Amino acid sequence: MKQRNKEVGRKGEEVATEYLWEKGYEIIERNWGSKWGEIDIVAKTGETFCFVEVKTKVGENWGSPEEMINKKKLAQVQRMAETYEPTRDHQSRIDVVAVVLNDDLSIKRLNHYECVY
Repeated sequence: MKQRNKEVGRKGEEVATEYLWEKGYEIIERNWGSKWGEIDIVAKTGETFCFVEVKTKVGENWGSPEEMINKKKLAQVQRMAETYEPTRDHQSRIDVVAVVLNDDLSIKRLNHYECVY
């Protein structure tokens, strides 16, 4: 089961990265870590750094990926983002990409929420 969860998470991050890149975002880093945890994607659009949390689920029978995001998680991402050195003199924001996959890991839906925190 854990292996499947890792596979689903990796697929969601790949899908989100490709989506953002196609929208014109510059992908700076993936899975950037600090002592507080990990940021899934660090990207840049214009002069704004985007710290992107990706939540992925297979199907929505047990809730949506959006329901997995809470204030505690967003505050953790914010703390990590504040330690990201290149953003010192730039605007930054936190985005969420919610991905729902079918059982065969094909994309069912993707929603990008900008500036959520």
